[in-house]
Amino acid sequence: MGDSTQSRVLRAALFTLVPAAYLSMGLWRPGYYYSHLGREGISYFCDALMASVFLVSLLSWRTYRVVAVLGLLACFLWLAVVLLPVV
Repeated sequence: MGDSTQSRVLRAALFTLVPAAYLSMGLWRPGYYYSHLGREGISYFCDALMASVFLVSLLSWRTYRVVAVLGLLACFLWLAVVLLPVV
């Protein structure tokens, strides 16, 4: 018996979203970031990406622990960047 379809989808999501989280580091901005257009909030793209990385990392913790740790580390780094000016 091979992997179930759900397991394959979860594995593909994990191995796609974790590298995407690290590649999106150039888009990370603090929560109170000001540009020439004025105050900008947190990017919705990064919100959705980090939420999905966090969820997929938690769901695949048992089988792919190293990649899940890298995904959780990316989420915590993103939270530090976003919340740093607030703290």
